Amino acid sequence: MTQVRSTTAFVTPAKAGVPLASATVANKRDSRVRGNDGEGLSHLITGFTLVEMMVALFIFGMIASASVFLLRQSVEAEARSAVRLEEMGDIRRFSAIMAQDMTLMLPRPSRDAVGSDRVALMSGDRLLLGFSRQVPQIDPQPGTSSLQRVEWALSDGRLTRATAAKADGAAPSAPVAILEGIEAARLRFRDKQGLWQPDWRPQRTDELPIAVELTLAQTGNPGAPLVLQFLVAGGRP
Repeated sequence: MTQVRSTTAFVTPAKAGVPLASATVANKRDSRVRGNDGEGLSHLITGFTLVEMMVALFIFGMIASASVFLLRQSVEAEARSAVRLEEMGDIRRFSAIMAQDMTLMLPRPSRDAVGSDRVALMSGDRLLLGFSRQVPQIDPQPGTSSLQRVEWALSDGRLTRATAAKADGAAPSAPVAILEGIEAARLRFRDKQGLWQPDWRPQRTDELPIAVELTLAQTGNPGAPLVLQFLVAGGRP
């Protein structure tokens, strides 16, 4: 009996016409894809580690905290600016009213409701300033007076202004608050010799100062008083 011996032919990459180095690289690539060496696809699908996630969350928290802090600072600064602008508006309004009163002040004595004589400009006690002023009238009506009594006072931290329809014999109306947040007010008067006097003591009943200086100590900021100076039209020589 004749035995048939089977032989298996092995074809090397070199015999197949494939360079040996290229075949080696291809085999390693296939081995990684199949996961034979523990790397490959398992490495590609791996996500963030716990440490990396914690670091990312920590950085995100720092950025969020800084953003909230900056936003809060911006809101608080805007609120302070709004309050300051409102205060400046009130001061401008008060200054305009006072400047108009000083311009229209008259060197004229007057009488109070009981008939007592008053000098042209009074100051003292709870009354800061009391005087008569001219009232501009576009269309004057019969029985109306062109003179008006004005009284400025400091009461409960507010600068108030009261007026009377007539300069003589009329009681002033209820005072109206013009400026709030005032702790103290101090006056000085410039006489015709150019000297500033802490009190107004006229030589004549119709005498007026050349200028009036008003120093206001504001609530919450007493160390930086507000100083305003006003010319008195009726007091000029």
